[in-house]
Amino acid sequence: MSQNKLMTGLLVGAAVGIIVSLLDKNTRNDVVNKSKKASSSAKYYASNRDELVQAFQQQAERAQNLYSRISEDASYVGSKVNELKDMTPQVKEMALETKEAFMDTKNAVVETKDDVISAVKEDNPSPTSSLTDDKGSSSKSNNSSSSNNNSSSNNSSTSNNNAGKSNQSGNNSNSGNRS
Repeated sequence: MSQNKLMTGLLVGAAVGIIVSLLDKNTRNDVVNKSKKASSSAKYYASNRDELVQAFQQQAERAQNLYSRISEDASYVGSKVNELKDMTPQVKEMALETKEAFMDTKNAVVETKDDVISAVKEDNPSPTSSLTDDKGSSSKSNNSSSSNNNSSSNNSSTSNNNAGKSNQSGNNSNSGNRS
């Protein structure tokens, strides 16, 4: 018996809601217009059942196409997610290797800077002194320093020939500056 009261209450509540909403003129006009369109469509399709069947078939095909596109998109996204899961460890490893390479480069730059500063601070660096500590210099730095030494000795001999008397006054001033 409680089910009968529930259904009766729902029907009475719906009827009262419809009546109250139809008190508004805009809502009432909209309901009348839509009802007229629905009745004319029903009359048309009642007389032309073949078009109704074709319309349902077209809607069914659209729904199937939409479903297949959604399934393809879902499988594509799923495959990309799996690829991303597989690539994540590789990307992480590459990032760590890159970080290590940057840290090594940073350390090499700092060491080179310290070596250059210490070489500049030397009072009388010999032409054979290395810019690196006694950690073992590479052949590149030895080759470049020897080529620099050769070019500087060529330049100094040229300046010695051209300078003449100014060398003597320069030697006197250099000997007073040593500490």
